[in-house]
Amino acid sequence: MIPTDTLFSADYATARRKFLAACALRGLAPEVHGHPLAGAQGEALATDVVRIGPADAQRVLVLTSGVHGVELFAGSGCQIDWLLTQSAEDLPPDTAVVLVHAINPWGASWLRRYTEDNVDLCRNFIDHAQAPPSHKYAPLHAAIALDPGDASAVAAGDALLADFARVHGSEALYNALMAGQYTFAQGMGFGGQAPTWSRLTIEAVLRRHGASAREVCLVDYHTGLGPYGYGSLVALQQGEALARMREVFGEWVVAVHESGAPEDFAPVTGHSTPGYERALPQARVTAAVLEFGTARPQRMLELLVRDQREWTAGIGRTQLSDTRRELLRFFYPGEPAWQRSLVDQSRQVIANALRWLGEA
Repeated sequence: MIPTDTLFSADYATARRKFLAACALRGLAPEVHGHPLAGAQGEALATDVVRIGPADAQRVLVLTSGVHGVELFAGSGCQIDWLLTQSAEDLPPDTAVVLVHAINPWGASWLRRYTEDNVDLCRNFIDHAQAPPSHKYAPLHAAIALDPGDASAVAAGDALLADFARVHGSEALYNALMAGQYTFAQGMGFGGQAPTWSRLTIEAVLRRHGASAREVCLVDYHTGLGPYGYGSLVALQQGEALARMREVFGEWVVAVHESGAPEDFAPVTGHSTPGYERALPQARVTAAVLEFGTARPQRMLELLVRDQREWTAGIGRTQLSDTRRELLRFFYPGEPAWQRSLVDQSRQVIANALRWLGEA
């Protein structure tokens, strides 16, 4: 196995440099989608896209990283591993692989889950003229929109969240804060009021690289949920598409719409999966989220609440806060054994996808 420090990084600038270096070693010239803002280190931000295989392939595997910015680093390392160990000659006939590095580069650099607009990209793929009401989140916004330096305000906010969890359950609290709301622009789980730069970019990438495809398989790398180091393959699709996903990856696929799904995985509004399907109307789309576990979801929620309070108060807009660095450690533990586990599982998932595409 390639040394993990060759593959993985703990900041956006280094991750991008390694990705571009791997492309150069393979003789590949990525297309660069430059972001209008600068990163936390003053660096240029971009979503970089590289394609291996025929330009008119009818079977396409798309590997995406960094939808939830700070979660970039696991997926980036897995993408670089594939670039350094595979070649076009290894692909089935009439098949291409498209790697999309850092869909949300601003969030990756500034160590936020959200975009520069405070939008959770996985809640942004809706028709905003028909955005649903925010009834579940609204009563909790007062616990977020407060001064994090005011100890009494923080205590009152924490009490409001704790009371909600005691009455409705911790899972209900998580869903109310995270499942998607479209009213409070500085709140948690905000899905935006228009398509974000990142959404428009990935839609354009998919339309371009999927133009000739009749079968598209997508693997979207994430971290945070599930057992430590374990890669859960999560399906937002249902019916025939879900059955197809299990044909590709096996019965261990977690379907969020099924009653037996772990409580960590729940349906959300505005997820990228239906957005990807709409961007590829001529193709049959099989979309998987590959979620690598890190630590307790309760800890994630605590950190995201703290980060959102700071963001609402204007903290962390010009330099990285201590909370952001804690978020990095949560979403990217960075331990070599964890990294090696990710690479092994990523290789298995990609191999399964390519094998299935080759037979489709």
